Amino acid sequence: MSLTEIIAITFVFNILCGLFRVRQEKLKWKLFYIHIPIPLIAYLRISSGISYKFIPVLVIVAVIGQYLGGRINRALFPRTIAIKKIITDEEE
Repeated sequence: MSLTEIIAITFVFNILCGLFRVRQEKLKWKLFYIHIPIPLIAYLRISSGISYKFIPVLVIVAVIGQYLGGRINRALFPRTIAIKKIITDEEE
């Protein structure tokens, strides 16, 4: 597998995780699932024989993917988030 393919997989998988992440409350155990891409990406990199020197590139791509996933979620479901904020503010 080439570096380009691993970067693409990293980006797409992290967009999906970013979509999930933005719906979760901070500091909850469900946020553990956003870390699932880390071992997957490490496995793909190691099994493909790609140097450790490309780890920073993959981390940057993963962070951008998480960020864009969150932005996409907010763009697609803005009301859901607004309602959730209203509900959590009332409980405090």
